[in-house]
Amino acid sequence: MVKMTFSREENRKIKKTVLTKKIECHDKQLILMQERTQETPLAEGDFIAYRFHDNITVHGGTSSELADSNMVSAVPPSFIVTVLLQGQLRFSYDDLEFHLDSKTKPCAVVVNLAKPANFRREFRAGNQVSKLNLCFHPSWITQRAGLDCPVQQFSRYHKAHQHIELDQEMLELTHALMALSHPQTFQEKMRFEILTHTLAARVLNQLTQGSFQVETDIITPRYSQVTHIVNYIEKNLDQNLSLEHLAAQFSMSVSNLQRRFKQNLNLTVSGYIRLRRLEIAKQQLERGQITITEAAYEAGYQHPSNFTSAFKRAFGVPPQQIYATK
Repeated sequence: MVKMTFSREENRKIKKTVLTKKIECHDKQLILMQERTQETPLAEGDFIAYRFHDNITVHGGTSSELADSNMVSAVPPSFIVTVLLQGQLRFSYDDLEFHLDSKTKPCAVVVNLAKPANFRREFRAGNQVSKLNLCFHPSWITQRAGLDCPVQQFSRYHKAHQHIELDQEMLELTHALMALSHPQTFQEKMRFEILTHTLAARVLNQLTQGSFQVETDIITPRYSQVTHIVNYIEKNLDQNLSLEHLAAQFSMSVSNLQRRFKQNLNLTVSGYIRLRRLEIAKQQLERGQITITEAAYEAGYQHPSNFTSAFKRAFGVPPQQIYATK
C-alpha cells in the first residue's frame, strides 16, 4: 500500500462537496453533489448499495467520474475492505491517506476505524472506476474473533491498515458480486450475502500478527447504545440533530440521552456534534477546499464571527490562520 500526501494542482480549480446523493436517470445512475444553489453530476454508472444484518454494507460499482471534485464526509467506527479493479482511487481517513492504482493489477486495502473519522475522496473527470467496498460494524468482528485472533488485534487499533494481495479466487468473488449488483429475489440476496462473507473471509485470512501497520494507541470502544447514537450522528452531521430528535430516534428521554452520552464520552451531545462539525471544517480549510464563510455555514454557524470564536476555542488558533497558509 502506498501512503502519500495529496497536492493541489495550480491550474485546475477543484470543487468540494460535503453532501452527495444518488438518483436514477433512465438506464444510468448518477451521483450528484449538492451545493447551495445547484446540483452538479459527479459520477455516472451502475452503483451497488446493499445492507444486511445491520452490520454489513456493500457499496461501490462501475462508474465514470464527470468532474474534478472532493467529497468530504464523516465515517463511524467501521472495518472497511476496499477492492479496486479498474481506475485510480485517492481517499483518506483523517490524516491516513491512500492512492490505489489498478494500472498494473487490481489492488485492495483493509482499514479499521475504531472511532469516527473524516473521510475524503477525490473525483477526477474521465477516471473510470470499478471498485467494491465491504464495511463491517465493529460488533461483527468482536462477535466472531477470539482474543488471540489477529483480526481481533487488528480491530483494536484505530486506523490499522494493510495492503491485500488479491488472488484469483478473490478476483472471481469480487467480479461475481459486481455482476450481482442489484439482488432482488430471495435466491439472489442469499447468493450476494454468501459471496460477501466468502470474500471477507479470504481477505481477513491475510491478517496475521505483525503484518499490518497501526497507530500508537490501542482503542477498545464500548459497543453500547451510545455507540449506535454516535454512528447515527456521524451519518447525519449535515442534518438538524436536535436532542429531541435523537432521543425519539433511540426511544429515550432527553435527560437519559444526555446522561448516557456524558458518562461514556465525557461530552454533551451538542458538544460532540459541534466538535465534529468543527473538525470537518478544519480539515477542509487545511486542504484549501473551502472558504471561511463556507466553513462557517456548513458547520452550522450563521455568522462567521461566531464560527471564528468557536474554532479558536476548539483548536487554539483562528480559522484565518489556517486558511491564510493555503
